[in-house]
Amino acid sequence: MENGEDGRVTYLLDSAVATEPLGDGRYRVDLTSDWDTANKTPNGGYILALLQHATMLEAAPTGHPDPLTIAVTYFRPAHAGAADIRVHQVRRGRRVSTYDALLTQDGKEIAHAVVSAHDWDAAGSTEHLPHAAPEMPPPDVCADLGTLMPGRMVPILDRYTYRAASIPGWLEGAPSGTTESLCWIRAADRRPIDAMLAGAMVDAFPPVTAEIGHLASATIQLTVHYRRRPEIPAGGWALGHVVTRHVIAGYHDEDAELWDEQGRLIAQSRQLAILSE
Repeated sequence: MENGEDGRVTYLLDSAVATEPLGDGRYRVDLTSDWDTANKTPNGGYILALLQHATMLEAAPTGHPDPLTIAVTYFRPAHAGAADIRVHQVRRGRRVSTYDALLTQDGKEIAHAVVSAHDWDAAGSTEHLPHAAPEMPPPDVCADLGTLMPGRMVPILDRYTYRAASIPGWLEGAPSGTTESLCWIRAADRRPIDAMLAGAMVDAFPPVTAEIGHLASATIQLTVHYRRRPEIPAGGWALGHVVTRHVIAGYHDEDAELWDEQGRLIAQSRQLAILSE
């Protein structure tokens, strides 16, 4: 978090996704290694935030200021340095508009996103809520996992603060074999949680495959569904429930739910990833 000359706060994620508009849906970005994973490549959630941010710069002026869904396919790893994003409106709808966005670097395609945008203020009112948020002690009585995680060696883990009811087995050298986790999360600089940060957060948890001895994992495809407009103030927490159900031939799924402190569902995601063996 930085204070600019005008006194306004600039958070780390906002600096990391800053774009230079080039016109005609084209943007120049400067990728940073501050969000790298154990694979020494940019975190998939960070790449998603880059693509979503550029897309919403195109979508917001059209009356659809909120992302509804984003589906990203990752072609190859990016690296720190200059890159370009091209955003194209596929369809302008009354309630939902669709865009595609392509991230390129050094003349190579890095990742492609399909983004649906809408306006939460104009959404419907029908709801069916079959279950509540998972039971979890409040963050201030949970264990701070940051003191145990391999920070600095894995930059993405330094971008967030994690709190859990108990220490995960893999962090104590005794993996449990259960590929599921439940923990509180917030940005390390206490940035308010909006849709851009929520999209990055769903991929910010250490892979639950660490509980079967595999920490390093690379995302192949990641889809996020936003379920409301996240409006968590600075310093607020989100609760993440992450589950991997199947690991087959080195590929694993990962489902995540993100809830606010009032027990409201913010976002759901699913990804397919490959373990680094």
